[in-house]
Amino acid sequence: MDAILSVQGLTKRFGGLTAVNNVSFDVKEHEILSVIGPNGAGKSTLFKLIASFLKPSAGAVTFKGQQISNLAPHICARKGVVRTFQET
Repeated sequence: MDAILSVQGLTKRFGGLTAVNNVSFDVKEHEILSVIGPNGAGKSTLFKLIASFLKPSAGAVTFKGQQISNLAPHICARKGVVRTFQET
């Protein structure tokens, strides 16, 4: 079964700080995965990159065979990739 979501080499740098460093994984349809780590590990930044709220410094996100990194967040949402926020 092919991946519905593919994250390849995703990296995000904020000046001298690397928040997400070369993260890669695939999610198959109907599969459930978890991202865990301590505060400041880059979890929220990773999800912002996947949903296109941030532009990656390197790497790409593909959803249903289409690259979605660097698209506007509302376009990603129309394609089916959305996120929720902890803060209201």
